[in-house]
Amino acid sequence: MDFDTYYADLEAQLQLLVKKSFKKYRLAAQKDVLSYLSLSKGRLQDYTRLLVLQKITLEEQDFLVEALKQNALLFSLKESGRATIATKRFAEAMVTLTIELALGYVLKSL
Repeated sequence: MDFDTYYADLEAQLQLLVKKSFKKYRLAAQKDVLSYLSLSKGRLQDYTRLLVLQKITLEEQDFLVEALKQNALLFSLKESGRATIATKRFAEAMVTLTIELALGYVLKSL
């Protein structure tokens, strides 16, 4: 699996998610997505490597997903002051997109 291609595709997909989800806070959300990606890059590299090697346990996957959710919540619209529920929904959508895209790339590489 080519991690750099996955990472670039993930960034593009997350920016599309921002465009679909926000009008008023779009610029803040775009900055927050970039921060989320930067903070999560190492975890994503580890996760995709373990997926390709088929050496990840369910507990490890759950732990990683929770870590990504924390990263997403940490950076989701911190500048905009959006309501907590909207922020949490957006953070969960970012993580879901991150994981689903990773799984798709891994399956293509197998």
